[in-house]
Amino acid sequence: MVKISADNCIKCKKCEAICPVTGVDIENNNISKDCIQCYHCGAICPQKAIGKGKLVGKTSQNNIQPYDFELLMEQRRSHRIFSTQQVSPELLKKFVEHMRYSPTASNLQNLSFTIVTNKKKLKEINDLSIETISKAFRSINDITKPIIRLLKGRHTLKTMEQSKRKFLQKAELRKDMICYNAPALIVVHSESMPTGMPCHDANIWTGMATLYAELLNLSTCINGYIVNAAKRNKKIKQVLHIPIKNEIHSTILIGYPRTKFENRIERKMPKINFISE
Repeated sequence: MVKISADNCIKCKKCEAICPVTGVDIENNNISKDCIQCYHCGAICPQKAIGKGKLVGKTSQNNIQPYDFELLMEQRRSHRIFSTQQVSPELLKKFVEHMRYSPTASNLQNLSFTIVTNKKKLKEINDLSIETISKAFRSINDITKPIIRLLKGRHTLKTMEQSKRKFLQKAELRKDMICYNAPALIVVHSESMPTGMPCHDANIWTGMATLYAELLNLSTCINGYIVNAAKRNKKIKQVLHIPIKNEIHSTILIGYPRTKFENRIERKMPKINFISE
């Protein structure tokens, strides 16, 4: 719990100004029960008079230049061809622990992580996901198509049919098309809740994790198929030993790359609208 040290406080009230829930009252030496424990107050206090116990040190000068980050973004790509070299459990554990500083949408900090390195388990997840999604796609047939067209429109139906064709065709050719023989899988999940934004937290975490992995000479592939399959098949959570009340938000394959992308490729420019007046 956040506390105010009245002896050290100089009443600059920077903490009051920075609090996202206006929960700091310096005059009355009080922290509101609405506190979300983001510790912005402790991070900004020049006297270390608030949030004491959560401080880990002074902020340091950021030596990463914009060009360095831009280059990292440009060279990061999804990998589906992994080396047979295993990623040590210690490295994977530290990877997830260091990523606790990832931004969040609501600061609930309630994400849980399941790391799978067991080859049999990875294959089971791979096969269950293919089986589950294939079954879902096969439900798009001559009987259901008119209903989908009526409810969703022709364009949606056409897109679903294209996705069905590509998935089933690839599943026939590549039996490892979900996990790609990756040495490890990180599953991000949390308890289902009517409030809060754990799904957004997980997506933010996953995006940041793919960049951090590059700096460790690791490669990643964000895998939405497992997430979608888990929503349709409870057995996937059972294989992962994830409580049934938890919801899987994102998954990433991670390992050392067997191949190297030599060139940076241009991407489509985003559409940008300014509202300035």
